[in-house]
Amino acid sequence: MSIPKENRQQMINLMYLVLTALLALNVSAEILNAFKTITRSLESSNKVIDDNTKAVFSSFAIKKAKEQANQSVVKYEALATTAMSETKVLLEKIAQLKKDIIAQAGGPSTEGGIMEKPDDLDVSERYIIEEKRGDKLKADIDAYHAKMIAMVDDAAFKSDFDKKIVNTVTDDKGGWVRQNFGNMPAVASYTMLTKMETDIKNSEGQMVSYFYSRIGDATPLERDDIVFDRFSAQITSPSSYILEGETFEANVFLSATSSKSSGTVTVNVNGSNLPVDENGVAHYKAGGGVGEHPVSGSIGVRNDRTGEVKSYKLPEFKYTVAAPFAQVSATKTNVLYIGVDNPIEVSAAGMRLQDVTASISSGSLAQAGPGNYIARVTTQGVVKVTPTAKGKAYKPKEFRVKMIPDPVAAVGNESGGRKNAAWFKVQTGVQALLKDFLFEVGFQVLSFNMFYQPKLQDPGIAAASGAYFSPAQKGFMSKAKPGDIFYIEDIKVKGPDGLSRKIPGIAFKID
Repeated sequence: MSIPKENRQQMINLMYLVLTALLALNVSAEILNAFKTITRSLESSNKVIDDNTKAVFSSFAIKKAKEQANQSVVKYEALATTAMSETKVLLEKIAQLKKDIIAQAGGPSTEGGIMEKPDDLDVSERYIIEEKRGDKLKADIDAYHAKMIAMVDDAAFKSDFDKKIVNTVTDDKGGWVRQNFGNMPAVASYTMLTKMETDIKNSEGQMVSYFYSRIGDATPLERDDIVFDRFSAQITSPSSYILEGETFEANVFLSATSSKSSGTVTVNVNGSNLPVDENGVAHYKAGGGVGEHPVSGSIGVRNDRTGEVKSYKLPEFKYTVAAPFAQVSATKTNVLYIGVDNPIEVSAAGMRLQDVTASISSGSLAQAGPGNYIARVTTQGVVKVTPTAKGKAYKPKEFRVKMIPDPVAAVGNESGGRKNAAWFKVQTGVQALLKDFLFEVGFQVLSFNMFYQPKLQDPGIAAASGAYFSPAQKGFMSKAKPGDIFYIEDIKVKGPDGLSRKIPGIAFKID
């Protein structure tokens, strides 16, 4: 192309070239907003990291108050304090650099952004790279890295931690400063510095957690405390058996045991030493004839730090052995249901199960083994089961008789809601599910209707006999699209009791 001789044309061409260069350097508003969003997210994460670090550090004070003679607490708390102080100094330097970037990029934004000129490329190149502020930051981070690693006294942990703690190691040929700030708009450099703050705060949290974990490796304490780390609610009573007209008394409290109790806790009950399980609990078993039986003993706790054993006497306790009596209980519930096999256990104290029989006032009772029966009932109300042993009839046990609860309609195990069209189109029929019921009971779907309401179109309705969708209903389903609604209504089912019942419908909205 020939160069125009007219000054006017030369000026126009030059302006065109300048405009093209400016367009090439322009950073889109979407990218700038993305950096702002990332920065806000990092700042929010930094607050969470700070809270976690403070929570761990506060544990030193609690530990020191409980274990005043433990010099390892003092040692590692001092190291944690040093780590936090060094972190604070480095973070203050980065915070100042962020303020400088805002000032160099036109000052704080007046329209909800971070700075007035977030797309300014000159700030990163000139202020951070050419004026060596990035080099100074790298030197500060390297010095921080070296100080943190120097405080770690575990070789294996140090090797692994050296790779995790914030550092400036890079494979980029242009160097760490150029890699992080080269050709970056001002807002990107600001975001990068915020990300570095996050890395430094994470390193600080790891250091504090590491120092706190080292307390357990220190010299044993010279005191009588035992560490209890397992808790459970307990109730004890001087007697576990009372007569009619007497008042039952019990002590209710929170019990603490040690999961590291092996060789630490010894339990003696009625002259016998009992083994202690992994939760620090001993289990006592005893029989006896009719009457009261006292229980006495003690618990000895040895301090692993001092070797001293302290003994605690058991409170006064007794248990009562009563004369034989019969017992009838439903295996799963105190209610018998129509249409299912209701398992019942029957026993009589002092009698062999083979010698105990039972009868029911209404329905049928079939023996399924010694002491086990299957009750079948047909009428709602109350029935009585009477145990008998060696010709003696015991007091009957009453049970309520109820119908099996209504099932819930479902399609693909889902009882309505928002579903996508692809999922809905492959479903085959309607289910009747009985949820949270003690018995495994199946319901048969006899019939149901489908009401199809397509978005902005006329509705349709189709019926089905049985559990599967009819051809007409499948036709509706094949048209399913976002905004359509399908109602499954007039659902009739039959349970194991042989009775037909109608259950509530369900609805699906297609997304």
